[in-house]
Amino acid sequence: MDTQFDTTLTVLMPVYNASLFLKDAIESVLNQSYANFEFIIINDGSTDNSLEIIKSFTDKRITLINNERNLGIIKSRNIGLKRATGKYIANMDADDISLPTRFEKQIDYLEKNPKVAILASKLVLINQYNKEIGYWPEDNSTNTKQDISTTLPIINCIGQPTIMMRSSVVKVFGYKEFKNNEDWGMWLEVLASEYEIDKLPEVLLRYRQHSTSTTVTANKLGVEKKIISFKYHYLKYRITHGVFKRTDKRVLISYLKDCLKYLFKSLSPRLYSVGLTLMKLNKANFVKQYFTARKVFKNSNAPIIWFFPAFHTGGAERVHASILEAVNAKNSITLITSKSDNAVFLDTFSKYTQVIEVYDLLKFDFSKRWLVKQINNQNPKKAFGCNSEFYYKVIPNLNTSIECIDLVHAFVHKHEIGPEKWSIACIDKLSHRIVINQKTKNDFIEFYNENGIEKKYVSNIQLISNFVEANLNVVPKSTDNLKVAFVGRGSEEKRVGLIAKLANKISKQHLNIEFHFIGDVTASIPPEFKSNCILHGVISDEKILSELYNQFHILIIASTREGFPMVIMEAMMHGVVPICTNVGGISEHVIQNKTGFLISSLEENDIITDFETKIIELYSNRNELQKIAEEAHNYALLHFNKEVFNSSYIKLLAVN
Repeated sequence: MDTQFDTTLTVLMPVYNASLFLKDAIESVLNQSYANFEFIIINDGSTDNSLEIIKSFTDKRITLINNERNLGIIKSRNIGLKRATGKYIANMDADDISLPTRFEKQIDYLEKNPKVAILASKLVLINQYNKEIGYWPEDNSTNTKQDISTTLPIINCIGQPTIMMRSSVVKVFGYKEFKNNEDWGMWLEVLASEYEIDKLPEVLLRYRQHSTSTTVTANKLGVEKKIISFKYHYLKYRITHGVFKRTDKRVLISYLKDCLKYLFKSLSPRLYSVGLTLMKLNKANFVKQYFTARKVFKNSNAPIIWFFPAFHTGGAERVHASILEAVNAKNSITLITSKSDNAVFLDTFSKYTQVIEVYDLLKFDFSKRWLVKQINNQNPKKAFGCNSEFYYKVIPNLNTSIECIDLVHAFVHKHEIGPEKWSIACIDKLSHRIVINQKTKNDFIEFYNENGIEKKYVSNIQLISNFVEANLNVVPKSTDNLKVAFVGRGSEEKRVGLIAKLANKISKQHLNIEFHFIGDVTASIPPEFKSNCILHGVISDEKILSELYNQFHILIIASTREGFPMVIMEAMMHGVVPICTNVGGISEHVIQNKTGFLISSLEENDIITDFETKIIELYSNRNELQKIAEEAHNYALLHFNKEVFNSSYIKLLAVN
């Protein structure tokens, strides 16, 4: 082996049929700020062009090991370990991306903390399109060595691809040759032997989740058996070596519970599933929902049955409330098919329809069948659904006389699961499909073509734009500071954490710029960024929300996907300038340099840089900011029309 480079670090990357993401993964290693390492790539019998991609790199730091046949990721890792000469070993998967300073920061920490044998970092989850989809759930709850030592024996709380290990330790234990969770088994042995494991409190790796990921395809029952084995050996070592501690009692209880679960699941998976559902089920809610539904269906003659997922805070829920208000079919019935986070729109829903929460009834086949029977006995003229998977499953079982309509706020990507795929089996029974922008209509047309859906169904797609209440007088904004706002939910696609990271970055420039967050976002903001975020929580009072909009200068949208968010319409109506990622139908109304600004970058760091550049530019140029704000307001008055919205839905849902 060529050893002309520093062997402080060895990077190990097993590769098997990873051609889609391999080039980016390799480049993320080669472009590290810490440049002196050996990079061992083990091609594990790939049948795609992974080997060719590896050979295309001529970097002398790369050593290629080519397995003639597929041996599996664990044997490949162990082969790499035997060849490694570095003081430290860094894990790297062939579909992930290491951030540029990862190795530098991990080596620096390990050099300064000799008792730490294994060092992880936080990570951000990305999909196959390099878009962020969330964070590792355990990263926020395991911020210290103590947290890790008490949590790791119960659940895996560190991300394998982020790991850097001391070679002297890892070569003693090695990877256990299991199909899944081999890393956890080794880490438990390390922890049981009283070595320290720690985690850096910042994101240093982009962890890719896609349809072929191990986390997606793992055999759940087999994995559970291995987990039981890991915990058993951990406890055995701690007891036999006299190092069993008070905190290990939690591990013992967890081990016994896992054994019982595995036993019951092995004997009867179906019975276990039903039993687990019953254990988790809120029995009182189930009974309440059943009798409420029974009473409402018995005493109603509903012309319309509505299927909505929730009545909590959200742009979609606001639109649903507006539709109910426009149609005003007070004898209609609304089925709420998911548990709501709060009751912001419940009163509005209840004013115009009879609301029944049915999400607990949907947990059993027998109660779902009963619910369908009640709907058919009611025999409404029309059924209308949005964002409810249950609605699409129900449609084929409804009376043929019922006219079925759906509303799609945003087209989910064609490789993911959403209304477009749910509806394939019942496309012939949808008399109308409502979309809120031309982009979504075009997406559906393309989707129909790709899936061989007859062109006649394209004519059923109807565009009805959303609206916001007109605001004729825009209040002048303060020029002493700049207020940037996020308004919405803390769901993954909104990337609230990215906005918080942006706020943290801009705060270091000591400019008078504030970042305000409205909505249930607290859990989505990493703890290290919260000091730079002003959190208002959920605001349901329209007057208070309007007063806040009147103070804001900029609305920021960093979503990975959208239809056309209501918050953009609200912001523009209040003279707030939107700066948005160019996704969904946003560009139909946010016109570059006229009514707002679009960010077209895909990578997180580029997105943050582009947002930062534009915000600071507007901070320095208030004339431009004012000009765009006025254009946005005038555009909103002209295009987000309530009368057109109301008349369209009244006509669509007329039952006489």
